[in-house]
Amino acid sequence: MTNFKTYISVLILFSMFAGKAQENDKLQAVVEKGKSDLIEVLSKAGEQFNFGLNAEEVRNSQAGAAISFHEMNFEQLLNYDQKGIKATLRPEHKKIIPLVTNNRVVTTISTTEREQGNYEITDLINHQYHNELNELSEEIKQNDFKDLTIVYVPNLHATIYVAGGKSYTNYENSSLKEAMDSEELMQLLKKDATEFQRKYGDQIKDGKLLN
Repeated sequence: MTNFKTYISVLILFSMFAGKAQENDKLQAVVEKGKSDLIEVLSKAGEQFNFGLNAEEVRNSQAGAAISFHEMNFEQLLNYDQKGIKATLRPEHKKIIPLVTNNRVVTTISTTEREQGNYEITDLINHQYHNELNELSEEIKQNDFKDLTIVYVPNLHATIYVAGGKSYTNYENSSLKEAMDSEELMQLLKKDATEFQRKYGDQIKDGKLLN
């Protein structure tokens, strides 16, 4: 009986890994298609349109690790009680895949999972992400952006890069190259969110203020 339970456990574990591998293969295929489409657009555009990208650099780039993108729940930020940044996040909104050459991000491709394991391209060029990813520490870049999460804070328009329990942001003129204590950052964001709510809360409730 014990052997049977062990067999079932191994089988379930194998199925989980196989399913994850298939999902990763689908994501990789979508990213490669997006990369191919981008190269075609850049090649045809030539000098007529300046996208700030070089077709050959994109062609020679390799896809880095997919970065999970989340939006912070503003209400939970207002009521933040030191349970960590993850406790304030909404479900994953999209994945951002950096295209990298010579340890430098050339551009990023954003994908959204429409249904289980099926992805579609939502963004081929985003200069904010590719510029900010290049500003992060060498340790993060050399690790191929693995275990990195991007968090957007609505109303405050702050973008936070979280890796290894540390936070990186240029919010309030901070440097993306230097890690911030995540709890200290959350307290700053909560203070600013509270001030924003005091000033504009009624307008948001009445639909008079756009985010």
